[in-house]
Amino acid sequence: MRKKIVFFQYKGSLPDGTVFDDCNGEAHHIIIGRRQVMRVLEDALDQMEVGEERTLEIAAADAYGEYDWDAVQKVPTFKIPNGANMPVGETIAWTTPRSSKPIPARVLEIENQVATLDFNHPLAGKDIIYWVKVTAIEIQE
Repeated sequence: MRKKIVFFQYKGSLPDGTVFDDCNGEAHHIIIGRRQVMRVLEDALDQMEVGEERTLEIAAADAYGEYDWDAVQKVPTFKIPNGANMPVGETIAWTTPRSSKPIPARVLEIENQVATLDFNHPLAGKDIIYWVKVTAIEIQE
């Protein structure tokens, strides 16, 4: 089976210029069709040539999704390890008997022994901009 591997540099930012992700000049790679990055980014990289640069303006819905208020949940602190001492404003690793991997959750507040946790991606609901430059393309048969 034929594989197309695209090597690229990138910088991700918000429309106000705040950078949230930067490869710092180091090339990364994806295998086209494996959905290792968001679809809009993969589709652009698949169409680009070596040396080509693009700036992609990606709407929230096509990036990390719209903000989902149902993903904000209230949980009694006794159900969370060290729940009474969680750092408000920071992200914790939430684990449950049903989840094999920790799920990131931002602690919004703790009040009356109840924690309000936000399970949305930190960039949910935000439009983003990616600058990408293809540095190499490999085709493997």
